[in-house]
Amino acid sequence: MSQDDSPDMPRAAPKLAPEQVALRAQPRPVTRLNRRMLAILVGSVATAVLGATLWSLQAPQRRDAGESAELYNVDRVSRSEGLAQLPTDYSQLPPTVPSLPPELGEPLPGDLGAPILRAEQRAQDYSQPGYDPAEAERLARLKEAEEAAASSVFFSTGGQRVTVAPPTQNLAGPPPLTGLAGFDPLAAGPASTAAQPADPTAVQNRQGQKEAFLSNAGSTQTRNSGNLQLPASPYQVMAGTVIAGALVTGIKSDLPGDVIATVTEPVYDTATGHHLLIPQGSRILGRYNSQVSYGQTRVQMVWHRLILPDTSSSQLDNLVGTDPAGYAGLEDGVDWHWDRVFAGAVLTTLLGVGAELAAPENRQDGDRVIVAGRDSVQDSVNQIGQEMTRRNMNIQPTLTARPGLPVRIIVNRDLVLRPYQPLFFQRGSLQ
Repeated sequence: MSQDDSPDMPRAAPKLAPEQVALRAQPRPVTRLNRRMLAILVGSVATAVLGATLWSLQAPQRRDAGESAELYNVDRVSRSEGLAQLPTDYSQLPPTVPSLPPELGEPLPGDLGAPILRAEQRAQDYSQPGYDPAEAERLARLKEAEEAAASSVFFSTGGQRVTVAPPTQNLAGPPPLTGLAGFDPLAAGPASTAAQPADPTAVQNRQGQKEAFLSNAGSTQTRNSGNLQLPASPYQVMAGTVIAGALVTGIKSDLPGDVIATVTEPVYDTATGHHLLIPQGSRILGRYNSQVSYGQTRVQMVWHRLILPDTSSSQLDNLVGTDPAGYAGLEDGVDWHWDRVFAGAVLTTLLGVGAELAAPENRQDGDRVIVAGRDSVQDSVNQIGQEMTRRNMNIQPTLTARPGLPVRIIVNRDLVLRPYQPLFFQRGSLQ
């Protein structure tokens, strides 16, 4: 007997879809603010702030227009009795009587005026026999001219002392031009500018040092003072060799410190180029200069020691560090500290505006204390702001160089080394 043949059997309820099954209870409704009331409240506050700002920016005349101005009666002014008795102009002043000079009495018995005067007159009339004042004056001037011609002339040009030899008489032609032409204020051209006083612009540009460099660069000798020197060893790294490397430690010029670099390319002897003298991976120790001037963007460094991988080392005579292009120093990052400068200026401006709005514009007797306090606060804030800005401007730029930056080391003196071979090697056991 099948199930379909069973009469009036109850059927099972159909299964519900998984989406309709509620696994969690319904959350409580959230109480929210009325958007319309919130918009009205924000608009009211913004209108009040805007109105207060506009009212504070109005001129004092428009602000005090509704107030009744106090009138003063200037028709009748009371005067003191002393002022009323004085004359109104200079014509009413009484005439002044000139004072007579004091009368001198008889000369005292001990007065020596007349004898001294007669002695001076006799001394002026006396002269040696054959003495001519005009001839004596001419001889004195001639002696001074001879002394001036025989002496040397010293004058300063660009902070250096220059000596000019005394002029000599040239019969063959006009006298040669010397450095004395720079002393002539009527001379034209560049020669007259050499003796002018040094102004701040000339001192800053160092024009005097440039002229001295050009004058000292020439030499009258036609033969070099140095002689040919034979190499002290076949294993030399001659001057002019460039050692390639990279920074191991970073640089930050706020404080002085040391810097480490590693050699990235092997260095061979200069004569043949077959002997390895400085292997790749050698360490170079140096130091950088933390004294940075305003506007400087490159950090200066020198190298003073070379350490090979086998721990043997050599002293370097402060070799100059350059970038891959050969420019002295390294340029990577510069911090000008503009954030401190602008922060100090903004803070000073805000404090000054607050002090200005703290007291009313009407300077009456009742507001003197507030006005005096406002003025004192303004002066203090101004002084503090100027001091903060000056100190922030005096902060030197911070130069940074990240680790891994390429660096080049220029050899300026010959390095006498040996062919590289590790001193400590393992042959069965460590020896």
